[in-house]
Amino acid sequence: MNRHIREGMNNFKRNGWMTVASVSSLTLMIFLIGITFLLLVNLNHMTTKVEKNVEIHAYLKEIDSEDVKILTSTIQTYDHVTSVTFISKHEGLQSFMKNLGDEGAAFQTLKNDNPLNDELVIKTEQPKDVAGVAKKVEKLALVDKVAYAKNVVGPLVTSTKIARLAGTIFIICLTLAAVHSVTNTIKITVLARKEEIQLRKLIGATNGFIRLPFFIEGSFIGLLGAIIASILILTGYYFVYLYFRRYIDLDFIELLAPLPLIPISCLILLLFGVFIGMLGATSSLRRILKV
Repeated sequence: MNRHIREGMNNFKRNGWMTVASVSSLTLMIFLIGITFLLLVNLNHMTTKVEKNVEIHAYLKEIDSEDVKILTSTIQTYDHVTSVTFISKHEGLQSFMKNLGDEGAAFQTLKNDNPLNDELVIKTEQPKDVAGVAKKVEKLALVDKVAYAKNVVGPLVTSTKIARLAGTIFIICLTLAAVHSVTNTIKITVLARKEEIQLRKLIGATNGFIRLPFFIEGSFIGLLGAIIASILILTGYYFVYLYFRRYIDLDFIELLAPLPLIPISCLILLLFGVFIGMLGATSSLRRILKV
């Protein structure tokens, strides 16, 4: 085994600038794959957060507490409804003033002449269920009007699906390009030692025995590229995360914390780099081992 490792490392050094070029291109590709993966993970996180906050606000007519209970029970029987919460107009005004911060004090005079309605806040299983439930609630006699983010729900679901598909296709294309890069690098060694490899086959060496040094070379190229890419991603994500925490004050735009996301992502990229290297080695040897 030590002999194979030495041989693989010698192959790595022998190719010189070709190896450097391969590691550099692989670093760039794995870096882009990692960035795309993190973008998709954070997009999914933000989308989930927005989806959880997509609510139907049913503003009520002037009704007593008994009618509120009956109305709440009725809506809870609807398909896809997960919760129905009553908010009095007094609670609504308090919440409105709190959200405005210091400026909310200007609305203190409205406490005695509150213009708001009592309301029911209705949550559904999925954003796609909101429109259907809202239509049913709007028809109820005790409901004055219904409001929900009509322009957010549909585009949100569609945009997320498109982004996931585009990201997946991009990762697949980069993976194929990375394998091609490693294949070309190792192929130089294979062609230079073609006669030696064929001689080994003639004296009984197995394909596995011949492949091993090239697997080690490919794995090392992939691992080195993945290590450099992981360091760049680790550093970059940390600073981007701090920037978002400090300057982006929007509830739904919130990046996932670096821990444990980044260590897990880097481990995946390291394994991915080794896999790409071995795949490239296999591709470069396929034709010559058939001889």
